[in-house]
Amino acid sequence: MTDQPPPPSAATNRMAVASLVCSLFGWLCIVGPLLGLIFGLVALHQIRETGQRGRGMALAGIMIGGILVALGIVVGIHRQGARHMPHRDSGAPAVVMIVEPQAVSPALAA
Repeated sequence: MTDQPPPPSAATNRMAVASLVCSLFGWLCIVGPLLGLIFGLVALHQIRETGQRGRGMALAGIMIGGILVALGIVVGIHRQGARHMPHRDSGAPAVVMIVEPQAVSPALAA
């Protein structure tokens, strides 16, 4: 019996790593979560074809990226709607008049 070396382990898919990194640090820039979502989908396709490792990272990147993209859309819609709603405080300055008491002449008082 000959000693055979163990089969080489499959490398981790780099797109899966990029997906997770972009999704996790997506709050630093606007396109991060979107790139994480795209990279994760591409990584899953590559992993299925090549048998590489990193499926969990790709799935995590897809989930985190998807949540952040959806959250960004909801916040954007909320902010857009808040701009068009009337506010109690319009921001216009108030006009204040100060009236000092005047002495009434005795002819007008009678």
